[in-house]
Amino acid sequence: MTNFVYKPICDVIEQSPDHVLLRLKIPENLFYFQGHFVQAPILPGVAQLDWVMHYLTKYLNVDCQKAISVDALKFQIIVKPNYEVDLLLKQIKNTKFSFSYSSEHGQHASGKVVLNDE
Repeated sequence: MTNFVYKPICDVIEQSPDHVLLRLKIPENLFYFQGHFVQAPILPGVAQLDWVMHYLTKYLNVDCQKAISVDALKFQIIVKPNYEVDLLLKQIKNTKFSFSYSSEHGQHASGKVVLNDE
């Protein structure tokens, strides 16, 4: 039986009050590769969004329970096992944060998380 993990190995490359740059090492025993797909596993977009919310909360103290939308969401290049991917999280306004995943393979995904301003 394989021991699965749910999060990548994460190193902080750069951090300030309004942004954080993380290097994520995507292990091949990541739970989300299971059944997605056997011959050519890829990281599902829903896992990438989950990580965005997790790391916004952890590093920028964002209350992601107030998220009301994800705008301008684009998935450009698939993420495979053993990739090293940079995740940039940046505050644009009080209630809006951008994210982008990139690596030596190019831009993987990007979008904006919008929070309720109440």
